[in-house]
Amino acid sequence: MFKNKFVKIFFWIFTIILGVHLLLKGVFALIPYPELDSFKNQKYSTRFYDRKDNLIFVKALDDGLKREFTPLEKIPENVQKLFICAEDKRFYHHTGVDFVAALSAFFQNKSAGRTVRGASTITMQLVKIMPGPREYSFKQKLKDVLNAWRIEAKLSKKEILELYLNSVPFGHSCEGVTSAARLFYDKEIWELSDFEAASLSVIPRRPVNYDPTVYPERNANRAVKIFQEVIKVKEEDLEALATDLLLTAEDSQIYGQKNEMPHYMNYLISDLKKKNFDFPYEYKTTVDLEVYNVAQNYLRTSIRSADKARIANASLLLIDNRDNSVITWIGNYDWYDSKHSGQIDGVLVRNQPGSSMKPFLYALALDSKDKNGISNYTPATVFADVPKEFGNQNLYIPSNFNNRYNGPVRLRIALASSLNVPAVDLLHQIGVQNYLKKLKELGFNSLDAKGLDADLGLALGAGEVTLYELVNGFSVFPKKGIGPEGNRVFSEDTAALICSILSDKGARALGFGYEQTFQTDYPSIFKTGTSNQYQDIVALGATPRFTIGVWMGNFKGQTVRGKTGSSLPASVAKNVLDYLTVRSGENVVYDSFDEPEGWNKQKICSLSGLKPGPYCTGTVLEYVQNNVVLKECDWHQKKDGNEVVVYPSEYQVWKRLNSFAELNYSSSKLEILTPKENSIFYHSEMNQEIQALSVEVIGGFTDKLKIEYDGKPYKEINRPFKFNLPVEPGKHNLTVICDDEKVQRFFEVL
Repeated sequence: MFKNKFVKIFFWIFTIILGVHLLLKGVFALIPYPELDSFKNQKYSTRFYDRKDNLIFVKALDDGLKREFTPLEKIPENVQKLFICAEDKRFYHHTGVDFVAALSAFFQNKSAGRTVRGASTITMQLVKIMPGPREYSFKQKLKDVLNAWRIEAKLSKKEILELYLNSVPFGHSCEGVTSAARLFYDKEIWELSDFEAASLSVIPRRPVNYDPTVYPERNANRAVKIFQEVIKVKEEDLEALATDLLLTAEDSQIYGQKNEMPHYMNYLISDLKKKNFDFPYEYKTTVDLEVYNVAQNYLRTSIRSADKARIANASLLLIDNRDNSVITWIGNYDWYDSKHSGQIDGVLVRNQPGSSMKPFLYALALDSKDKNGISNYTPATVFADVPKEFGNQNLYIPSNFNNRYNGPVRLRIALASSLNVPAVDLLHQIGVQNYLKKLKELGFNSLDAKGLDADLGLALGAGEVTLYELVNGFSVFPKKGIGPEGNRVFSEDTAALICSILSDKGARALGFGYEQTFQTDYPSIFKTGTSNQYQDIVALGATPRFTIGVWMGNFKGQTVRGKTGSSLPASVAKNVLDYLTVRSGENVVYDSFDEPEGWNKQKICSLSGLKPGPYCTGTVLEYVQNNVVLKECDWHQKKDGNEVVVYPSEYQVWKRLNSFAELNYSSSKLEILTPKENSIFYHSEMNQEIQALSVEVIGGFTDKLKIEYDGKPYKEINRPFKFNLPVEPGKHNLTVICDDEKVQRFFEVL
């Protein structure tokens, strides 16, 4: 009977306790716990991955704390067991407070006369690491117990464990097991060995005392006990276990955060912050770490090969033409080169791009049409590559890279061989404002402020732009005229014509010879550029799939020594494109650039760009706009039984440099080449008797020229129309008359 009575009493006590527990749990579940809600929504570090899921960067929080999140189901089971054993063996058997462990700890501590064991559960530890004021008092302990019950009422055991494992401090501004695995062993959490997981599991108890990088023996001694309980070890294996755990602790070190592609990550994170982006636990980028490493090696090798050329910095940007996504971004080939400002991002630095801008100018010309839809310029349009002066008070006198003038050159050759005089002449015809407007459509925002200041120098890349703008702009050609923002910038036919020109090895020969860096076995286009003071060398390249840009120079603005061409960046650009193509596989069928639909190939005179006549000595195939009938060439003629070449009058200056040339003086209207309108000259007291102002006139339909100076007859001359005027201070006007044509110029001598 006594036994039955005891059972009944025990039953009622158990029922009352259970009822109170359930009642309290229900009440705690209903009562708001804003501190817990806030803690559950705390910020975590973001892991950035490349397009193949390779980790490239872990973003610390704003205060420098590294705290990554990993769902519980992705945390290895042994890791969970080891941490539970180390911190709270009865985790799944209590309701937030382990009274059994507390009672045991009380007697152990009393027997030892000091604190040798704690009874804090994982749930109570969550309470302690949640933000908020804390004090060391009995009242605080009661609050911790109460809050532990509140957590258990609101969260499942798995949720509590997940929150704990992702928030527990390890010292060194590191929280959570994922960040700890990376910090101490440079591994993903699923890559940890059981030894390494055991080593980490003992740190949270006292991070200062059990840090394996500082106290490996202390860490290993405690880890042995944890390991032995979780992963059963035979008695005879304990000594080997202790040795292995000690070696594991000794192998630990403080690893820096993952930091691949640092310039790009700085750019990306900054850009996302500007957009008020809510950073997730993981972010997949478009970059390719494998390509990045290959490209960086090419850059590094190229820089080292030019160690005496004063090239200290190099940048590279590679994008996918399908969506303008970044594949590789190298702001400088060596992030850690503090001597040469390696952390400056050369992709975003403004530099003079030189001739690499010319394709945009020629594309604008090819896109311009008259009222009947006929193109004003074609690949066969001939430019006079001759000495010329542009401007008035501020004269601009361009010259080619090799200081030679080539006479008549077709647009195809002028662009492919990167001749300067035709480019400046073309910009002069089109207008600086029109060109800047088109560059704005292409995304060259860097030119907004000072683009106009560069004036005609824009034709040769005098305005400062970024490599980012250059690469995205250049991609318009393989993308069939579509700009970076998805806007149509050029017609499909114009984009196709530019691709044809920039991939034409023969057309490049005049400027670069036949042995060229950028020859490929697959469809590709290239354009290089050098700034006017040789401070920057640039190469742009593209296939139908990718566009790449490479810049080399130095951030200090020093002139590149002994490397005035762009062969170095061109070779890097080509090597990267080669790698991208080769890794696609052998016997692959390469994509080709489109053919222009509104054009057809015809034979033209290679000199005049016109329909070949009976005396033309050379012809080439060139695109001619559909339904356009070419005029027959009249440059090649037969005189007195001899076949001769007769050039238009605009080649008068060039004729003096090349005595073999004959001129058709009446092929253009009367024009004063020099002086320019409203020019200003300066009189010198020295050698006054030999000072003279040179005048040159072309065109006209007769061979005599009447000259009036300051309203009075001055002289009459025969062709060629070249003469001198006296240099006299004051304002002057010059009038030249040829038959019924009259041209006037005003200038001043100070």
